[in-house]
Amino acid sequence: MLYERRRPTKRVRADEIYSADFIRAFKAEFGMNPDEAMEGFGELMDLAIECDSVVVETTLGKLRKRLISERGLAPDICNAFFKTFGLFHRLEWDQPPAGFIKKDLSPWRFNRRLSLTVRPLLIFGGRDEDKVIYGVGSFFQGVGHLIQRTENGQLPPEFFTTGRMKEYVGSVNDERGHAFAKSVAGKFAKDGWNVRYEVEMTELGASSELGDIDVLAWKPDAKVLLIECKRLRLARTVAEIAEICRRFCGEAKDELVRHVKRVGWVMKHLSSLEPIIGFTPEMTQIDARLVTNTHVPMTYLTSLPIPARKIGPLK
Repeated sequence: MLYERRRPTKRVRADEIYSADFIRAFKAEFGMNPDEAMEGFGELMDLAIECDSVVVETTLGKLRKRLISERGLAPDICNAFFKTFGLFHRLEWDQPPAGFIKKDLSPWRFNRRLSLTVRPLLIFGGRDEDKVIYGVGSFFQGVGHLIQRTENGQLPPEFFTTGRMKEYVGSVNDERGHAFAKSVAGKFAKDGWNVRYEVEMTELGASSELGDIDVLAWKPDAKVLLIECKRLRLARTVAEIAEICRRFCGEAKDELVRHVKRVGWVMKHLSSLEPIIGFTPEMTQIDARLVTNTHVPMTYLTSLPIPARKIGPLK
């Protein structure tokens, strides 16, 4: 034989790729660490090679035995692997199992917890003799989809059940939000504006409850921009459009109300800007905007406290 299939003598560990925070959150959420998940993935790929098939049919007991004997995974880790990547048989497709809701199975929704994309192992029961079927391509994509999108904070918080993972996803999205706001500030600076990034309202004399102005941009004795920056996922369905519109309607506790309150406070205390921008602007010089990273459905609403033409990505 000119070529022989061999496992690599050295493989990259999870802690060489992922942060410690992600590894801890992954373990808390899925009951195994990324290394153990990849060991399971590797063994199922090996089984497909042995079967010489892109679609593998086996049993739960045989898979468990291989994971324990070939990969050294403990029985509880095997169960966690099946629970994470397995789509289990249920008597009625429209009745979610315990711990899930109707939203998890609606086929017209994205990021469902009970989709074949994130659960590429079809498991027809919980006994050793029950059948398991998976396709190599869908399994490869499914495992990568779950791990990568979880690490990048691209799945919604409600996708997860543990506080640690929700906290991790929130921190990742918070960092990406700060980076987006900083990039918006950079674009205004490049266009000749004076810019301050993340101006705390307490610096202006307001309450800390009002947070900060993401980007304050101005030109001497001219216009002053109060910019709220939001990094949002592209709305792909009617349900997602409705959800984003609900989150940004300017009502109590939604994601636009604090920006509206900040603008209102500045309008009543125009002189508070002078120590930063060098002059006290007129009310007509203040311009409030909501800058997003993508086109958003709010630009088509007429009931918002901000004109629709002042909402959307930078041009």
